[in-house]
Amino acid sequence: MRKKEDYFYKGKIGFDPKKQDERSLATLLREHDVDGYIPFHMPGHKRNKVYEYLNYLQSLDITEIDGFDNLHSPTGVLFDAQVRAARIFGAKESRFLTCGSTVGVLACIRAMTNAGDAVLIARNCHRSVYNAVEVCGLRPFYVSPTYFEEYGFYGSVMPEDVDKALSQNPEITLVVVTSPTYEGVISDIKSISAVCKAHGAALFVDEAHGAHLGLNRRFEKSARSLGADAVVNSLHKTLPCLTQTAVLHVCSDKVDVAKLDKNLAVFQTSSPSYVLMASIDGFVRRLESTGREELEMWTDMLEKFRRSIARCKKVRLFDAGSDGRVFAYDKTKLVFLTVDSAMSGIELARDLRNDYKLEFEMSSVNYALAMTGAGDRFSAFLALSEAIYEIDCNAKERYGLVNISNFDLPKKAFEPHQIDGLNVETVNIDESVGRVCAESVWAYPPGSPLICKGEVIDQDFVKHALYLYECGVNVQSENREFPNRICVVAQ
Repeated sequence: MRKKEDYFYKGKIGFDPKKQDERSLATLLREHDVDGYIPFHMPGHKRNKVYEYLNYLQSLDITEIDGFDNLHSPTGVLFDAQVRAARIFGAKESRFLTCGSTVGVLACIRAMTNAGDAVLIARNCHRSVYNAVEVCGLRPFYVSPTYFEEYGFYGSVMPEDVDKALSQNPEITLVVVTSPTYEGVISDIKSISAVCKAHGAALFVDEAHGAHLGLNRRFEKSARSLGADAVVNSLHKTLPCLTQTAVLHVCSDKVDVAKLDKNLAVFQTSSPSYVLMASIDGFVRRLESTGREELEMWTDMLEKFRRSIARCKKVRLFDAGSDGRVFAYDKTKLVFLTVDSAMSGIELARDLRNDYKLEFEMSSVNYALAMTGAGDRFSAFLALSEAIYEIDCNAKERYGLVNISNFDLPKKAFEPHQIDGLNVETVNIDESVGRVCAESVWAYPPGSPLICKGEVIDQDFVKHALYLYECGVNVQSENREFPNRICVVAQ
């Protein structure tokens, strides 16, 4: 971490006592509002409370004015806040993100690679990883996690598969793994890290869905402490922070921090939201007081909830147990399996929404996902327990399991970044087999690609993607014409 003195923090130039204030950023914002300064600066609402649709958040919404620091060159309150976050999360350095984990993925991958580098990506990584590969002109190789055909989602990335890929492709300089997944599946990051080190590759873990990991003794450990070189956490996914808040953690000397900061300035807005940053700072400070007790209450409620629906037979919770396809599991994710009932996961989520006013995070053919968070209350778990029990009692049994087969990776004809220099055309989906795909297609959520730019379309992909779409899964393409048409390289 660069020292405050480097920016004249304690010198005579630009010194402001507010920069040494130990109060939280949210407190400073509230005091600034009460002091009645007239804002001849951005943003345009001028903190005027007449705009009811902003619900008075505008009173805390400022720009980089005197005493409130600058995220892209911090010397004061934001410098202190990021140092505090690094200490609490157990990282060498931490960086606040107000554009979500996506901006951390883009900046970190660019900072840890050079154009033309080979990278190893878990095939279930988020679309932001694939966008980073394309934007940075990288050459991707893929490692496939284990897979649950009976449910339709990925398991863990196996260390031996990473080792095999790195042995076969020694030019790989960076490995990118998602852990935990959208469904809560965790990979053996400690072993994967050891494999990467043995091959001289760096490891970046997209831990967006696991910001809570490592913050409570009953949670699984975080990749931050298991040997990853860099980790990104989306605080807003499971912790009490506003949407778009995330933190990027530097965990080893393999990351050039100056290069990282430069790329954060490229990809992240030059006008970061102070409301969002106050949300991050507020939660980090809360962890120093009552926050860890609240996490303990969360885990207590989760355990009671799981016990309360253990008697359900047709709608039951996924629990990896000793299944060899899963290294570890984040039990804050409630994955309701519908394989023993006559309903799909999509129908289950629809009924919970329409009949019980319970809104799930996502649903697919054989399961529906409820994301819990530190802000959940007992009444919410009680309502969900009663609803699931009632649905389970009334559900009809299913005869014959509907497997969601995972097709083999399509053959790669071009690197993703090479597609922009080619002539492309749009064809009917039933005429696309054998053509090179010029756009990526993914199921969102979770945002993992079914096919990537530059890969050859085969019948398995078409069958799989259309089946998911017809079942109600949100399958998207970049040109937004799926399922009728798809963009391919012109012949």
